[in-house]
Amino acid sequence: MRGAGAWHRQGTGSRLLGALLGIADNWMKLRRVELSVYCDNEAAVALYRKRGFEVEGQLRDYAIRNGGYADVYSMARLR
Repeated sequence: MRGAGAWHRQGTGSRLLGALLGIADNWMKLRRVELSVYCDNEAAVALYRKRGFEVEGQLRDYAIRNGGYADVYSMARLR
């Protein structure tokens, strides 16, 4: 059985996001798609930026993670 780290950097997130945005754009005709992502998740932030998302704000102490408070970015992509 593969550990969680074995799935990183395999392009799965990019393919899933591409499929999701294809549905949002071509089937649902959405103008805006938004998400929240932990600020320290640099790989995810880079993926979202690559797909046209921009940071609209930072929510401080948004969640408790690993015993401490964590910030998230609010990101959105407009067509």
